Amino acid sequence: MNIRKYIEQSVGNSPIVLSCAHGGYRKPPFLPNKIKGDKNPDTNTIFITRAIISQLNTQGIQPYYLISKIHRVKIDFNRPVLSPSAFNQKSLEAREIHGSYHEILKRFTRECVHRYQKCLVVDIHGFTKPKKDYPDIIFGNIFGNTLQIRSNNSNVKNQQHSYWIFSEVIKQLSQEFTLDDGLGLDIYNVAYSGGYIIYQFFQMNNVNAFQLELSKEIRFDLNLLKHFITIFTSAIMDEIKE
Repeated sequence: MNIRKYIEQSVGNSPIVLSCAHGGYRKPPFLPNKIKGDKNPDTNTIFITRAIISQLNTQGIQPYYLISKIHRVKIDFNRPVLSPSAFNQKSLEAREIHGSYHEILKRFTRECVHRYQKCLVVDIHGFTKPKKDYPDIIFGNIFGNTLQIRSNNSNVKNQQHSYWIFSEVIKQLSQEFTLDDGLGLDIYNVAYSGGYIIYQFFQMNNVNAFQLELSKEIRFDLNLLKHFITIFTSAIMDEIKE
C-alpha cells in the first residue's frame, strides 16, 4: 500500500513536529466506515497546518509534519488501535494506515530528539464552543504531563510554568485570544486534556507535546485565522531563534 496517498508527510530541519489527524476528506471505498465514534472532520485544520508550515518556512524553519488525508468517518488517528472508534476493526487496510500514522509520528519525534536533543509535538484539532463563555483556544497536555522541557527564554522566566515554546505561545496568544492552558483541570478543558496522540508523550524526556484545539470561530473567520497563525508562528520562531 502506498501510504503517502493517505498520509502527507515531510522531514524538517527544526525540532518541531506538526500533526493534523482529523482534517482529511478522502473516503476510499475499500475502507469500511467506522461503527462507533465521532465521524465529523475538524474543518479547515489541514489548511491551518499548511499555513503554519508555509509561514515558518519563510523564516527558514521547516517543521516535520504529517497530515491525514483520510476522512474521520473511515479512520480516527486520535483513538487507540483496539478501539472501535478508531476504525472498523474488520479492516486490515484501516489498521495498516492507522499504524503507519503513529509509526511516522514516533520516527519523526525520535529523529528530532536525536538531532536536536529536544522536540515539540503539536497536534492540531478543532472544536465547537458548547457555550459562549468557552475559551477561543484550549491546550491539551494531560495537565502538564506532556511538558518536560524548560525554556531558556528570559521573556518567560517570571511565569509560573516556563516550558520551552509552550509558554511563549501562551504568552503571545493570550494577548489577543481567550485561552485555557490545560495545566489544571477545569470545566473547559476536561474533554480536551489530550487524546491518544498526545498520551504517547506522557512524561517523555526531551519532548514537549500539546493538543491544540481551535474554536470554530477562529477556523471559519479568515481575519481571526490569519491573526492566530501570525501570532502562533511568531512565538515558535522567537523560541527557535533564542
